[in-house]
Amino acid sequence: MSNSNGEVKLEFMTTGTVRIRPSMRSQPASKFGITRRIRSLLDREWTEPLPVGVFLIRHPEGLFLMDTGQSPCCNDTGYYPRLAFFNGFLSQFTIEHQDGVLEQLHQRGIKATDLKAVILSHLHNDHAGGLEDLIAEAPDLPIYVSREHWKAFGEHPLFASMEGATPNHWPEDFSPRVFDFQDKPLGPWKQSYPVTQDRRIQIVDTSGHVPGHVSLVVYGDNGPGGSEVTYFLPGDATYGLDLLDKEQPDGINDDPVRALETLKTIKEFAKQTDVVILPSHDVNTPRLLAEQVVYRAGDAHDRQ
Repeated sequence: MSNSNGEVKLEFMTTGTVRIRPSMRSQPASKFGITRRIRSLLDREWTEPLPVGVFLIRHPEGLFLMDTGQSPCCNDTGYYPRLAFFNGFLSQFTIEHQDGVLEQLHQRGIKATDLKAVILSHLHNDHAGGLEDLIAEAPDLPIYVSREHWKAFGEHPLFASMEGATPNHWPEDFSPRVFDFQDKPLGPWKQSYPVTQDRRIQIVDTSGHVPGHVSLVVYGDNGPGGSEVTYFLPGDATYGLDLLDKEQPDGINDDPVRALETLKTIKEFAKQTDVVILPSHDVNTPRLLAEQVVYRAGDAHDRQ
């Protein structure tokens, strides 16, 4: 399946909601290492319910997904690996069967076999939780993961379990398409990876939240009169545009310096290009997409 009219369209789906500790959502980049996680673990407050976002991209070459969201089974007893010690302390998911990515695709008349590929920002359970169901329906579905991230998580499932992934639910003999960035500059990034031949979907490095985390640049046609719009899908590189404004990385990464550099690079891209930035866990993302709100640093009132 593809867009026969040659357009590139973007759709936001949410596989349920999640509440997290406010200190997990962001902390100043000056706080380092284990102290960031300790602060999150000691936090007793919860955020409002946040979306667990997935993006469906309709491109002339086919249908693409960025991330797969959370699994509807995530609250079942024994779902998480034993090494996921702190999962319940840091997050609370609300998701029904019909919220799963496979069910939502079916509701749109799409089968997993209709997908061209899935691009994973990273392997945390709320971004890769739908893999199990998708691969069960489409065993040959290409799954893109950056080489740096695969080396950190994919080759070390015990470490991945402690870091918030669920390798016990990855497809059997999981062998994604591990890619290397190419020397093809995109804005402030010296390298990128084109997913489509026309380069209207491109992957860029946004490490920091985890090693090898990636984001998507999508050149779409959702604008007025079918005009082209540049979208940036940051995954968990930032949990919200308010945090991007303040250049505050998430509160549980182990590399706040790299995460901060990623935020600065995203903002530099926004200075160079009119871009609609759509974080996966920002409650404003559906409206930002619908209204094509171009990101301007500091214009928080336009995003309320």
